[in-house]
Amino acid sequence: MSIKALVAATLPIAALVLAPSAVAQPPGGEHCAPSNGQAIVITAGDIDCITAADFAAQYDLYGDKFQTIGPFTCYSGNAMTAPLLFQCVADTADAAEFGVYPA
Repeated sequence: MSIKALVAATLPIAALVLAPSAVAQPPGGEHCAPSNGQAIVITAGDIDCITAADFAAQYDLYGDKFQTIGPFTCYSGNAMTAPLLFQCVADTADAAEFGVYPA
């Protein structure tokens, strides 16, 4: 086997091994313990994991894309934001925000 053939055969394999993963990871923030098959990540504001989980439990995954739950507007993710299921943003002074991912 010639050097050209060897390089041509191994280059695509090396590119796949060295390529960054295309799977999105939850962002930084306060990661809450998984509950009911969901993992919550608090990304902004003054909200604790228990309160965020209470609001998240009210979101209907099969309902409207945008849902108002208390002070939060929650909306579902899409293929570009996967694995994000939905996120909620509060219309308050501290603008609390959290995302919900599969656990």
